[in-house]
Amino acid sequence: MPGRIGRAFETARRERRGAFIPFLTSGFPDLVESDRLAHTACEEGADVLELGVPFSDPIADGPTIQRTTESALRAGTTLAHVLGQAMRLRSRHETPLVLMSYLNPILRYGTNRFTADAVAAGVDGLILVDLPPEEEPVLWEQVRGAGLDTIALLAPTTEVRRLAQVVGRASGFLYVVARLGVTGRGGGDAAIDSVLERCRALSALPRCLGFGMDLETPVERYRGKAEGVVVGSSLLEVILAAQDPRSREEGLRRFARAFRAKLPGLYPA
Repeated sequence: MPGRIGRAFETARRERRGAFIPFLTSGFPDLVESDRLAHTACEEGADVLELGVPFSDPIADGPTIQRTTESALRAGTTLAHVLGQAMRLRSRHETPLVLMSYLNPILRYGTNRFTADAVAAGVDGLILVDLPPEEEPVLWEQVRGAGLDTIALLAPTTEVRRLAQVVGRASGFLYVVARLGVTGRGGGDAAIDSVLERCRALSALPRCLGFGMDLETPVERYRGKAEGVVVGSSLLEVILAAQDPRSREEGLRRFARAFRAKLPGLYPA
């Protein structure tokens, strides 16, 4: 029987649309309001919610996510706070929760303790931005053994041979990076179609596009080639532009509704 992530994609498929996967930096703009924004994302139909673990030395985050990360760190957000937020969300919502983190916060927290606490908090999956699945096999096996999905990042530059290895170790969904570089606005890479096609030849896991996705992205271009879209920087830009908690929440609601309205364009004709 599929877990929460699998069931979420099944629901999206029954509704003849792609899955909506918003990314929020946990602890931004502060610990209290971060909870409200995360609850709002769940209320507005997030099929999966990605919570970013703030880290001081990112390698994949663009300027928008870096700004929100700096705010979260100034507010005192730690990995323990992120897990607490996940637990509070789980008490109110069935939305699958995925933590997106760098390796260092998990090592500092303690891998055994992290895995146990993540499961207890109701976390469903983990993306480790800077840890390829072929490295630290004991850690990856520990995460999988605890029942957490291990979500792989795949880029336009991923070699064919390595693609098969990475996909074979993944579960939950495949996070396909739509363009080279860091997160933020920008068009998709020309090679992304072949990556999506090879992913389907290798696995039945849902394929989700991230990096550069916004309200102007012509998602119908990927009709039948991707099952979901991850939206981070463009959503956070809306929140950053707002001046108070109420307008930040309203901006998130408007963005979520507008983006969800685009997602039938992913469903095969």
